[in-house]
Amino acid sequence: MRIISYIKDLMYERKWFNRAAINYNMLLAIIFLCVFGVIMIYSASYYYAQTAYGYESSYFLKNQAKFVAVGFVMMIALSFIDYHVWKELSGFAVFGAFALVLLLLVPGIGRASHGAVRWLRFGPIQFQAAEPIKLCMIMFLAYFIDKTKMDTMKKAVIALVISGLLSVLVWQISDNMSTAIVIMGICILLIFIANPKMNAKICIGVVIGFLVFLLIGVFVVDQIIPASENENFRITRIRAWLHPTDPLYASDKAMQPAQALYAIGAGGLFGKGLGQSLIKFRLPEPHNDYILAIIAEELGIFGVVLLMFLFVYLLYQIYRIAQNARDLFGKMIAAGVFAQIALQVVLNVAVVSSVIPSTGVTLPFISSGGASVIFLMAELGVVFSVDKWTKEQGYYREAKKYVEQQEKKRNKKYQGGYL
Repeated sequence: MRIISYIKDLMYERKWFNRAAINYNMLLAIIFLCVFGVIMIYSASYYYAQTAYGYESSYFLKNQAKFVAVGFVMMIALSFIDYHVWKELSGFAVFGAFALVLLLLVPGIGRASHGAVRWLRFGPIQFQAAEPIKLCMIMFLAYFIDKTKMDTMKKAVIALVISGLLSVLVWQISDNMSTAIVIMGICILLIFIANPKMNAKICIGVVIGFLVFLLIGVFVVDQIIPASENENFRITRIRAWLHPTDPLYASDKAMQPAQALYAIGAGGLFGKGLGQSLIKFRLPEPHNDYILAIIAEELGIFGVVLLMFLFVYLLYQIYRIAQNARDLFGKMIAAGVFAQIALQVVLNVAVVSSVIPSTGVTLPFISSGGASVIFLMAELGVVFSVDKWTKEQGYYREAKKYVEQQEKKRNKKYQGGYL
């Protein structure tokens, strides 16, 4: 007991232990999303687990529940640690991000799956490199913007170049375009928030340039480049997206998007009922990128709207934390996490509804994935810390103001009695 008491006193003295109450509204939103995700993963995967791997039907449910528990403990632990502790380390986070990408090239560490090297293996531990890379870039960009104040165009360009270089490496080495898009999206949003007046033009220019590039690319793929059996799989995905009924793609690359649309249509307004989806028997790995299609079929548009409401509510809570943050570093951390979750939700919904070609982006908290939920909840733990520190500063100012008022009253009373 003496040791525990000593550790607590040490933490309080060094002022890196947040003692304010946690944001319960945000916490409840996270819990609801995690529980809903675990339930839907079981509903989508029980048949796939038995047929594809020969596992018990609850294999993916137990796996996801285990990772959610680990992530939840990590989130709560990080919420108690003052986020300023990570400030100096955040300056080196960009080197960690580049190192993680380059480790994919190391034999024995980088692991291939589905034709792409996206996994890192260290003994029994295995995870997708993309997840810690996002966390590293959020922390680095928050540090960089806090240090430089992003008050000149040169500093904005430096941030864009660093993020762009990392995005290109992620795209080329791991063949993961969705993560590259998310990294650049986070960078652009943080630059805009840091100085909206000065950097509005460069941010809007980058977004418009990217959209024009995509439109030109789609036109070139569809009208100019001849189809071939050995073409890049991403080009094939674009062709399948443009011509989903073509016999060349209907049974392969266009199968998932087409089945997802069938599931959305079959679900109607209120769905067929939990566990009653038929499309999950045809989709490969239905518990991953296309799990939203299963939700739409089983719970209908009503269920999807409720899920989107939960995401909007969570994002609103993060937005409030970013808006109320007392320093730029905390504001940028919260805004970075906001950007990551919002981008992934928008991209996943767009892919499942065939608004854009398939990119392989997961739906936060809902899609199966251990690294995804653990690192995302770690990010949210730091956001909780920003909120708790902001509350502590508010309590401190209120207490100081109260003490000053009491001292003024005593002084007036003393002077009145003396006179």
